[in-house]
Amino acid sequence: MLDSLRFVKYVRSFMDGRVRVRHPALRDGAIAAAARTALLGVDGVRDIELNLLSGSALILYDSARLPQDRLIEIGCRWARWLDDAARGRAGEMPRLQK
Repeated sequence: MLDSLRFVKYVRSFMDGRVRVRHPALRDGAIAAAARTALLGVDGVRDIELNLLSGSALILYDSARLPQDRLIEIGCRWARWLDDAARGRAGEMPRLQK
């Protein structure tokens, strides 16, 4: 439960097929690019639109291939990495796809 809050606290909107996330680490171009690449490797994620100025990512996904609970599970690992990156402790991006 607490781990899912790590992701949910950054979610600004969540509709079937799209999620908007804001995180301060997404203002850094290198971090945002790594985060985008990692999510694009997840089956069902169609595209990620980044806005470095606002530190946001619009995640477009196929809800038939990527159920909401699985997306939240992936988002928790992604957010943990972003939290570490914001603190200057970003290691390698975790593997998001099983």
